[in-house]
Amino acid sequence: MSLQTILLVLAQVSATALVAWACGALLLGYLDRRLLAVDEPGLGTPERALLAALAFLAFCCALMVGNIVTGGAVFGAASVVPISALAVVVLAIARHRPLKPRIPKVNAAVIALVLVLGVLFALPVLVSGSGVRAGDPPWHLGWTEQLLAGEPVPTGPAPEFGRNAYPWGFHSILATMVRLVPGTDPLLAHESAHLFLIGLIPLGAACLARLVNRRAGPAAAWLASAVGGFAWISSGVSAFVATPSEARYGADLVVASPNSMYELFPPALPREVALATLAAATVLLALAIRADDRRLLAAAGIGTGIVGLISVPMMFTAAAWSLAVCAFAIKHDRVRAGLIVLGAGAATFGLWAGPVIRDYIRYDGFVNITPQLGMEWNLGVALASWGVLLPLAIGGVVLLVMQPPVVSRPLVACVVASVVLLGLAVARARFDWGLFGNETLLHQGRMWPPLHLLGAAVGGIALVTAYGWLRRRSAVLATGALGLTIVIGGLSPAIAARGLTSILEHHAKGFDYAEDDLMRDGFVRRAAEHLGPRTVVRVEGSDELAFFLFQFSGTKIAQYDDPRLIGNELRIRFSDLAAAWDRKAMGEGFEADYLVRPVPKSSRAGEVILEEGVLEEGVFQGAEWEMVAVDG
Repeated sequence: MSLQTILLVLAQVSATALVAWACGALLLGYLDRRLLAVDEPGLGTPERALLAALAFLAFCCALMVGNIVTGGAVFGAASVVPISALAVVVLAIARHRPLKPRIPKVNAAVIALVLVLGVLFALPVLVSGSGVRAGDPPWHLGWTEQLLAGEPVPTGPAPEFGRNAYPWGFHSILATMVRLVPGTDPLLAHESAHLFLIGLIPLGAACLARLVNRRAGPAAAWLASAVGGFAWISSGVSAFVATPSEARYGADLVVASPNSMYELFPPALPREVALATLAAATVLLALAIRADDRRLLAAAGIGTGIVGLISVPMMFTAAAWSLAVCAFAIKHDRVRAGLIVLGAGAATFGLWAGPVIRDYIRYDGFVNITPQLGMEWNLGVALASWGVLLPLAIGGVVLLVMQPPVVSRPLVACVVASVVLLGLAVARARFDWGLFGNETLLHQGRMWPPLHLLGAAVGGIALVTAYGWLRRRSAVLATGALGLTIVIGGLSPAIAARGLTSILEHHAKGFDYAEDDLMRDGFVRRAAEHLGPRTVVRVEGSDELAFFLFQFSGTKIAQYDDPRLIGNELRIRFSDLAAAWDRKAMGEGFEADYLVRPVPKSSRAGEVILEEGVLEEGVFQGAEWEMVAVDG
C-alpha cells in the first residue's frame, strides 16, 4: 500500500469519524435528556461511540433518500455531501458550546486490545496492498460508482433491463465516504470501512455485555475479536482458508466461519456492517425500554430498519431480536411497544423494500441468481470453532438467568431468538426448503454472526465474574488463568493473520486489487474514466476485463458470460427483465458506445471508428489492449 493510499484512507477515516461524532452528538444530546429523566446513570463512552456510528449510518441513508428524490443530484454532485456534513458538524458544535471534547478514560486492557486488533486485522492489508476481494465487493464497487455518477439508485451492469434488488444502504455509506474526501474512490472506501468494522464489532459486543455488567465490556470485546478455536493444534503452519469449501481444519481459520471473529479480516461486507448496526439498534432498544419512552422506541425501530437497508438477511435477525425483546423484556404495553418498534423499522426498511416489492409484482417475481449456497457446518464443528468462548458463553447464559429480570431479559430474549433462527436455518438445509429462490435468507452463514456476537457478550460477563471469584481467593491464580485463556484463544487468529498476509502478498484467492493491472495509472482505470452508467461497453476476448470496467465506472456491459450461470449472466433479479435480457443478448445484442479489444494487427471491417480514434491503450494481464469510441 503506497503512502498516498494510506494518507487518503486516513483522511477518509478522519472525516467520517468527525461527521459520525457530530451526528452522534445530536442524537446523544436527546438520549441523555430522556435517560436522565428516569434516573439512568447515563451513557458511557462505549455506548456513545456505538450510537454515533448508528447516527452516521442514518445520515448516509438520509442522503440516499435525497439522492433518489433529486434524481441522483446528492451523490452525483461533488459538493452536496460535504456541505451537508459541514452543516451537521456546525449544528453539533452550536448545540454543545463550549466545545470540550470528552477524553475517555482508557484502561490498559482496552489499549492492549486496540493494538492486537491492529496487528491481526489491519497490518496484513497495510503491508500487502488492498484487502478488497473478488466475490460480492466487485458488485458493490460498480453499484457505488453508479451512485457517484449521478444515478438515483444503482442498477447494475445490464443494459436496458437492469434493475437492482440489492439494498442500497452499504452503497450509500461508501458513496458518502468518497464524497467526504475528494480524490478517493469506492475501493479506498472499502479499506476505510474495514478499519471501522475492526473496532465497531468488538464495541458492539462490549455494549451488549454492559447492559448487564458495566465491567464486562473489555472482556466481551476481546472474546468477539481475538478468540478462535483449536485448529492451530493440527495446522502446523500459518493458514487462512479463503474458500470455506476448502476448509482443512474444521470451521477454524476459515473466512465466513461460525466464529465471526474471522470475518474481521478484510474485505468489509454489508453483513459485517449490518452486524455492528444490529448491536447498536439493540442497545438503543434496551435503553428505550428502561426509559419507557415512545420516541426512543421509534428511534430503535429506525435503527432496526437501517439494518435491513444494509443486509436483508440480517434484517430477519434484527426483527426477531426486536420482537423478542418487546415480548419478554417489557412488563406493560408490550403490544404497543412492539408496534412502535416494528412499525418504525418497517417504514425505514420500506424506503428500499417498497420499490422492490412493486418491481417484484410488476416483473413476475424473482429468479434465483445464486450459483451455489455457501458452506453450512454441522453444529458440533461450528461450535468447536468458538474455542474457549464456548464454555464461557454457556456460563454467561447461566449467569444471565440468575440476574434480575429487568436487567437480563433483553439479552436473554436475543439469545433465544437467535437460537430459534439457527434452528430454522438448520431445518431449511436438512429439508431443502426452497423459499422461492431466497434460501440465503435462512442460510447458516447469516445466523452465526449475531449468535457469535451474543456469545461474546454473555461470555464476557462470565469471564469477568470468574476472574473476580478467583481473584478473591488468589490474585496469582486469577492472573495466570486469565493469561492462559488469552494465549490459547489468540493462537488461532495469529495464525490466520499470517496466513492471510501470505495470500495478500501473492494476490491469491481473488485478492487482486493491489496488482499492477488495477493501479490508478493502469489501462483499466484509465479506460474506466471514459465510461459511466449511461454508456455501454463491449469487450472482446475478456469477460474479466469487462467486469473490471463496470467495477471502476458503473458502466453497462454489452456482452458477458458467467460460466457458473446458464443465461442471465449479469444477474438481473426480476424474472421478466432477466428473460428479456436473455432474448436480446442471444438475438441482435446490445449496441455499444465503446469497444475494448486486443490491439488488432489490421483494421476490422464493418466498424466505423470515430475521429477520436484510439482513446486509451495499455496492458492487461500481459496483453496489449485498446479502447475506441464506436459509431453503432
